[in-house]
Amino acid sequence: MNTTTTVTHRSSPESEEMITSFLRNHSEGALATINKEGILHSSVITTFELNTYRLAFMTKKTTRKFKNLQSNPTVVYVTYDAFSRTEVEVQGVAQRAHDEAEKQEILAVIESENKQGRRHISPYVSTDDDYALFIIYPRKIHMTTYWERSSGIETFHESIEFDLSMTP
Repeated sequence: MNTTTTVTHRSSPESEEMITSFLRNHSEGALATINKEGILHSSVITTFELNTYRLAFMTKKTTRKFKNLQSNPTVVYVTYDAFSRTEVEVQGVAQRAHDEAEKQEILAVIESENKQGRRHISPYVSTDDDYALFIIYPRKIHMTTYWERSSGIETFHESIEFDLSMTP
């Protein structure tokens, strides 16, 4: 399946840089999936930022997350920074990376992050038959920052919305 994302709305001209910078620097978060019965499941994952707002992750084929994604690709991914009191929520669709070019793109990102010392993830994991690579294609990305003031808590919001085009 070929999936493309097109930006349809930005809350401000700075939205893209603020959100992509945050996602680039905060790669751990919670991924929520839904099973066939409509029951939510969340798990902690590590993401790899790909270009055009896509995030990649890998999971073992024996996990609930993998099983849920086989029947319902709808996901919500949330990452948070306690110091800045900022969260980013990505609502979208997770598709398994079957295409060799997609897999190579993800492997290149893993290798680059390993070389930069940002993380150490064994590249063999992403090519092992026990694991599957997924790409999250966003429908909406929303960032919220909370400030505590003497008058109470104030919030700052940025968002980007997308059209998803999926073709076989």
